[in-house]
Amino acid sequence: MTTNSQVELQHGARGQRVLVAGATGYLGRHLVRALIDAGCQVRALVRRPEQAAALPRGVDAFVGQVTDPATLSGVADDIDVVISSLGITRQRDGVTYMDVDYRGNLALLQLAEKAGVRRFAYVSVLHGRDLRATVRLAAAKERFVDALTASPISTVVVRPTGYFADMSEFLTMAGRGAVSLFGDGQASINPISGRDVATACVAAAWSDATEVEVGGPDTFTFDGIARAAFAAQGTTPTIRHIPQGLAAAAAWVLARCTPERVYGPLQFLIAVMTHDMTAPQTGSDRLVDYFTQAARDGRS
Repeated sequence: MTTNSQVELQHGARGQRVLVAGATGYLGRHLVRALIDAGCQVRALVRRPEQAAALPRGVDAFVGQVTDPATLSGVADDIDVVISSLGITRQRDGVTYMDVDYRGNLALLQLAEKAGVRRFAYVSVLHGRDLRATVRLAAAKERFVDALTASPISTVVVRPTGYFADMSEFLTMAGRGAVSLFGDGQASINPISGRDVATACVAAAWSDATEVEVGGPDTFTFDGIARAAFAAQGTTPTIRHIPQGLAAAAAWVLARCTPERVYGPLQFLIAVMTHDMTAPQTGSDRLVDYFTQAARDGRS
């Protein structure tokens, strides 16, 4: 069923030229599809020529590296809207959060400003302002949000809670027989699918909003997510709780003796599992259904 708001969105977006950064990532693939469905002309920024083959027919592939701004010349030319889901969770090839989440997005923003882009939408993280002092990933994202807010371009920051894909680790642990959680497992989160985040991003890009928080339709404790993972795997729940203080101390030590690619993901996981990560409910995809299908498909 198509709602009036969806009709208005499609009418406003149809024919618009949109650049998607991070187009081959988990969220980016959903963004490309949502924009095509809304009638947009899509340009996808990809790192390697072979990635263009995986894009839907009709998508204009632009090959460039955000860590090398010289390769991005012309990427924003003739573009109306930029939507960036560009960022890294696990570091590879020696690049850091600041290299990609901040400097990479900043290079795109500067090119968008020069090209006269009308609107720039960026996907950060829920409670990023609060987490930036202790979580390196959030610090890089929020440093870019600072630059985005100061830009003369109309901008919006979308803040999802946590993706279904990130919850897959619970399914993997459940399949191995035990799930380990930081803290007491009672912090709440309403995870959201990539498809529903993409829909929210497209709506935000054609709205007057400057910031949008989005979560999925169902709220769980982390204990509850673990139990849902065990149910999908058909195994008996065994949940281990790592005291928050012990986890924080380990992260503090690791931050002083290991590279960011080692301690960075741990910082983020501890923060997410020990903070309330609920946002306004949106979308229709349900985590329990995702777990059930993933378990059947052997994607855990």
